[in-house]
Amino acid sequence: MNPWLCRTGILLLLALVQLVPKKRQSPHQAYLLKPNQTANLDASKIIPAKQKCENWALAAGLEAMLREQNVALDQSFWVMRMNGGELCVSDLPSLDSLARLVDREFVLDDGRHVRLQLNFTPGAPTNIDSLLARLKREQISLMLWRGHPYYLVGATYDEYVGRDGSRLFEIKELRLANTFAGIPGVTFEKGRDDPGDIGGVVTVSVVSH
Repeated sequence: MNPWLCRTGILLLLALVQLVPKKRQSPHQAYLLKPNQTANLDASKIIPAKQKCENWALAAGLEAMLREQNVALDQSFWVMRMNGGELCVSDLPSLDSLARLVDREFVLDDGRHVRLQLNFTPGAPTNIDSLLARLKREQISLMLWRGHPYYLVGATYDEYVGRDGSRLFEIKELRLANTFAGIPGVTFEKGRDDPGDIGGVVTVSVVSH
């Protein structure tokens, strides 16, 4: 089984529990509904893949996520590391092999030493707070949808605010921009689309030395 899609069943169950704010029905806590809130990423921050191949799509996402953290390692660099040359490959690498390529220290052209860490959450998102926070902070994330990497560029959600200040979020729509230039993105709509088609969310962290 493809490692990007493993553990979908149990995570799907968790995702459904997370997406539905059951606490709002509690007789001990009243929630104020703020419907159809949105969070969006500036589209100018995303980088298209140089070739319409899955390995280049993933590499473009790595380049974009690192560029916003002031690390200049472009997609050609990552394709060379993944495939040993600027090849066009239709399959994504396994999570383990990708982590081995990313999780290490790199010396940049300006002499800085940085350590990178790949973060992958398989299946449909369960930590909705974190997902929305990244969008609001204009931080890039990659979402795997039906085996293809997309940029997560927007979300529409209902927010429930409790009397004690607690907040619950219910995702209604996730907007995904294609990593391939000239090809439209897709929209995940709750109740219409299958959360099982979401392979996971990829981010990269940078720690300077």
